[in-house]
Amino acid sequence: MKKIVLVLCAVSMVVATSSARADDAAILQQLRGQMQQIQQQIDALSKRLEAPSEKQEKAGEPATKQKEQTAALGKAVQVYGQMRLSGDNYSEDFGNGSKGFTVKSNASRFGIKGEVPTSLRDTFMIYQAEVLYGSADNTTQEIEWREGFAGLRGWWGQARLGRLDVPYKTTLTIIDPWNDSAPQSRGFGGRQGSSALHSSYFTNTVEYLTPVFAGFTGGVWLSTQLDGENSSIHNASPVSNYKGGDAKGVGIKFNRGPFYVGADLIDIRSDSVSGGMSNGSGWQVAARYKRGAWSAAALYEDVKHLGMGTNVYLNGTCMLGKTTLIATGGRNRDAVTYNKRNIDTWTLGAKYALTKDSELLVAWVNRNEGAYGTTPGKEFQILTMGINAKFGY
Repeated sequence: MKKIVLVLCAVSMVVATSSARADDAAILQQLRGQMQQIQQQIDALSKRLEAPSEKQEKAGEPATKQKEQTAALGKAVQVYGQMRLSGDNYSEDFGNGSKGFTVKSNASRFGIKGEVPTSLRDTFMIYQAEVLYGSADNTTQEIEWREGFAGLRGWWGQARLGRLDVPYKTTLTIIDPWNDSAPQSRGFGGRQGSSALHSSYFTNTVEYLTPVFAGFTGGVWLSTQLDGENSSIHNASPVSNYKGGDAKGVGIKFNRGPFYVGADLIDIRSDSVSGGMSNGSGWQVAARYKRGAWSAAALYEDVKHLGMGTNVYLNGTCMLGKTTLIATGGRNRDAVTYNKRNIDTWTLGAKYALTKDSELLVAWVNRNEGAYGTTPGKEFQILTMGINAKFGY
């Protein structure tokens, strides 16, 4: 277009010059007519250049559809994984005959998940199949099933069937800054400020979560076995000592602005109970407050009627750029499964963000286990340094 404008200017100058010198009205009129024709041709050419051709429109349709299909496929099939590895040094006997330095895998995993539009109005099919991968050792538990489910999600809420992280567990994991790392709140056999009910998954479970209403969500779940069936309702010790029967729970969460609050009830009625566990009910409440770069959170859990005592967990975090400083403390009391020992644990550490999802970490853990019977108490420390590497598409 710039070249065309320059041509017009040049023609105009020629016309003006010719007019001045020759003062010939006939020649001037002729040149003006030629300029009008040129201008009409320029306007027609500009419209053709600016408007996409029919062929271009048709050629663009498949590309647009392909992008939409690729985006839909990306949500429908998502392959992902995490390699969570740490080098840990134990100052004293950890209770399994081992001490010193070693490399540990902390819930390393891989899996596939997705959501697919359905024929139901504004409703998606959801699914997940996840496997624990022992990426540091060669034990009999190198490969182990983690969460697996299928269900539906829509404007009406979410429903799932399978082996699940039930709402009772997620109330705690939301506030735990060390989740799935060595110093996590439910570490060391479920004795770090919470019970083993927060470990692993309830089996043969159905769950319903409400949609969000003004920051509130509710959830109900049921893990149940056939009459006479003797399989475990949970896949982690000591909760796996409940055989047959059912476990159920109801909870509510509020998460809006700087505030998070969660409360849950749980009830277990099993056909066969061992290992110091007992049928009964329990409850918990958790809260967190975030302001700017720092946060503070707490959990209180009362499951003594189930044999898992009363538990308290506290933490505080502070972000400094890509580094998050973390301090936690946990107290376990009167758990029959751990001989009613008093157990106190605290940690100090930091995480450094490598990417949006991956991080380096370092933490110092101190645990004090009280005496029971003729067995004296003991206190020991753990230094852990590692990497949480997340990947997938």
